[in-house]
Amino acid sequence: MRIGIVPHTGKPVAMDLSRELAEVLDRRGVEHLLVLSPDKDNLAPFDLVIVLGGDGTLLNTARLASHSQVPVFGVNVGHLGFLTEVETDGLMPALDRLLAGDFSVEKRMLLAASVERGGKSIARHVALNDFVVTRGTFARILEFSIFAAGQHVTDYVGDGVIVATPTGSTAYSLAAGGPIVEPLLESICITPICPHSLAGRSVVIRPEVQVQIRLNRVSGSVMLTIDGYDGFPLMADDIVTIQRAEQWALFARLGDRGFFQVLHSRLRMPQMGGGIRETQATE
Repeated sequence: MRIGIVPHTGKPVAMDLSRELAEVLDRRGVEHLLVLSPDKDNLAPFDLVIVLGGDGTLLNTARLASHSQVPVFGVNVGHLGFLTEVETDGLMPALDRLLAGDFSVEKRMLLAASVERGGKSIARHVALNDFVVTRGTFARILEFSIFAAGQHVTDYVGDGVIVATPTGSTAYSLAAGGPIVEPLLESICITPICPHSLAGRSVVIRPEVQVQIRLNRVSGSVMLTIDGYDGFPLMADDIVTIQRAEQWALFARLGDRGFFQVLHSRLRMPQMGGGIRETQATE
């Protein structure tokens, strides 16, 4: 097994842990490489990539590794750690299982977006969480139309719109009032941001459907953001087309905790009776 190590270079704890991990792999005779500036090409040769950081580092690495379908394993060195698999103190016990092949690979849906301007495609991006069309600093509210499978869905006046994967349903989309979607489902969730209407609601559609966002009126700067980190400036009459990507993001999972356990522990999702219920449901 050849392992890539991707630390958050801005976190001393992550850098220290990456060196410790490299020493352990050296002693075990496991081929490995420290990758400080990951891209889709330098991640391709690995069988597994261990990411030492928060959700942002893991999102970026998973997107890049998806091009060569390499699974990633997240170790939380951030704050929330919603997508990561273990905390820092769980890395070494997890390493034994990873090297023994005692893990499963979880497939997460990705979205692909293209920007059309004047009849020409000028940009293409891939997202694991979401694409967001939003107004920039000092811009007024936006006017845009949403189409799905060629049908007009609605017109929005507001601060923007979020188009999210099931993975991204617990990120910005949730904060904007969108639904929680089980991450292994395949669907696309469209959620308006501060719509100037009492009728503005989220819409969940099939993954095969192509979504188009058409900017009708723009006053000031408008951005297309990719997973909350990368951005692309938009102009009036631009068309953003979003659909399911061809590739998948792959996560190495140990199976020690379920999705709803993560919701309770990370997002403090309320439940009846206090703690996490261990009893099994009966029919």
